[in-house]
Amino acid sequence: MARGSGGGGDKGNSFESIEMLESGGQVDNSGKYTVNRKYYVTKEADLITTPGSIYVGGKNMIPSALSYQKIGGDVWEKTIEFAAPVKASDTGVVQNFGSKKLVEGRIQMSVSAELAPIEDHPEISLLIRKYNGSVRGDKVFFGKTYSEVGTGTSGGAAKPNPFFGVRNYYQPAATLRHTYTLEKMPENLWKRIFRIVKTDDLPGGFPSLADYLNKDGAALVYFWQIQMPEVAIVGGRIEITDTYTLLKPRPASAAQDFNNIAAG
Repeated sequence: MARGSGGGGDKGNSFESIEMLESGGQVDNSGKYTVNRKYYVTKEADLITTPGSIYVGGKNMIPSALSYQKIGGDVWEKTIEFAAPVKASDTGVVQNFGSKKLVEGRIQMSVSAELAPIEDHPEISLLIRKYNGSVRGDKVFFGKTYSEVGTGTSGGAAKPNPFFGVRNYYQPAATLRHTYTLEKMPENLWKRIFRIVKTDDLPGGFPSLADYLNKDGAALVYFWQIQMPEVAIVGGRIEITDTYTLLKPRPASAAQDFNNIAAG
């Protein structure tokens, strides 16, 4: 699109299209505020020109999309979409209930279950002791039967082992995506990648996941790892998606240890 200008608050040069009365706008759930303006065009050379920017409701709106169609003779109808990021005071924001901080944009969480090796089970040490498990190299195997630990002098009668032949278990898998828009590329874009945070530190104010307490009494905490951000530059605005991936439960000290390593 070639940017130019016209009257009525549009800024720039060489924009001679005539604005129509029809117009509209919206705020979408990714944090983009858009306004559509329609224009009459009588010169073919003006079909791909746009204003440099317009001001609507105190916002500096930059052209982000353009379309046109011929409506008769040498007259075209041209539609220009203008876009700007929403601010925390606009609609469409999410409040972090823990800190009362406003978080802009769209937040979406997807949850599933995936197979993981039985060796990765957070209570594998307990399972080995209780269900007649043995370690061979880096693998864990369970016998056909097991006896209740501490039952009688011989440990009780043998029972069919529910873990016999088990090689995997289902563990929860979850991903949180936070999409928002900014006016400028943030200088700290890469600062938090691969860091680990607890659930109550996620954007959007999700309540804390209960700490996982194994049978040995050790508290294991649910953590999330921040992935590389997705970045798109659309119509003069910066659209960023931060992704958080749920990790298996681990000791509380692991997060700080990981961050110290990441910081170098």
